[in-house]
Amino acid sequence: MKHTASLTARQRAAGTAHSARRTLVISAAGAVLGLILAGYSLFTAAGTATQSVPPEDVALVNGRAILQSDFVAQTQAETGAAFKEATQADRNRILHDMIDEELLVQRGLDVDLAASDPDVRSAMVAGVNLQVDAEILASQPDQAALEAYYAAHRDRYAIDGTMDMRDLVPKPGPGSDAAALIAEIKAGAAVDTASQQMGFVDGGRLGRGDNYDFGVKAKLGDALYHAAAALTDGQVSGPLTDNGVVHVLVMIHRKPIRHLDFAAARDTVFQDLQRDARTQVEHQNLSFLRSRASIHVAPGLPP
Repeated sequence: MKHTASLTARQRAAGTAHSARRTLVISAAGAVLGLILAGYSLFTAAGTATQSVPPEDVALVNGRAILQSDFVAQTQAETGAAFKEATQADRNRILHDMIDEELLVQRGLDVDLAASDPDVRSAMVAGVNLQVDAEILASQPDQAALEAYYAAHRDRYAIDGTMDMRDLVPKPGPGSDAAALIAEIKAGAAVDTASQQMGFVDGGRLGRGDNYDFGVKAKLGDALYHAAAALTDGQVSGPLTDNGVVHVLVMIHRKPIRHLDFAAARDTVFQDLQRDARTQVEHQNLSFLRSRASIHVAPGLPP
C-alpha cells in the first residue's frame, strides 16, 4: 500500500514537470508567432516605407523610383500639351508604359544584357559620357576663350577652294618633252593639243571641272597639291617629279580658299571648343577609371 502511494506521487510529479515543459514550449511558440505577425504587420501596413510612395515619385518598381518630374515630362512629350491638360486615360497609359520600361530595364540588368548586346553597350557608353560632359554642355565659354581658340585654329575656319586643273604626265616610252610642252601652253596653245604633240597625257587622277582642294590633296599628295595651290588661272607649273614621275600642272580656273573672320565662324568655334573640352574630360575620366581598375591583358596584346 505504501509502495503504491509512493508510485502515484512520482507519477504526479512527472506529470507536473511534463505539463510545465509543454506550457513553456507553447509560450515560446506563441511568442515567435507573435513576432512574425508583428513583423508582417509592420512591413505591410499601409503607410509603411515598403508600401508608401514618396511624394516626389509616382511609383516604386522593385524599390526603384519613377520620378514625378519624369512622369510629367513624359506625359507632356507624348501628348504635346501641358500636364494638367492630359486626360486620366493618357496619364494611366503613360504610367503603365513607364512601369513596363522600368521592368524591362531591370530585367536587362539582371541578365547582364550589356555583356552580349553591342547596342546596349554603346548606349551605356554614350550615357556615361553624357554624364561626364554634363557640366561642359551646360557651360558657356566667354568671348575671350572663343577668340583664343579661333586664333589657335584659324585654318579650320575657311570655305574650301576649288581647282579646275590638268595633271599631265608623259606617255609610256620616249618622245615626251616637258619643257616644250610648258612653252607651248604659255604661248597660248590648247592644253589637249599641246600635250598630245609633246608626248603627254592626262594623269587621270583628277576629274574635269572643279575639284575641291581637299580632293586634289588626297588624290595628288601634299607636294603636288601645294604646287597647284600656288597657281592662278592660266598658269603652268614647271616640271615636277613625284615618285619618279614627271608632272606638269595646268590651272584652268582657281577659286582659292576663303578664310572666315571670327564673327562668321563663331558658332563653329563654339562647337569645336566644346567638343575638344568634352574629349578632354572623357579621356580624364577613362584615365581615372583605368587607375582604379584591375585589368589583365593576354600576353602579346597591347593594354
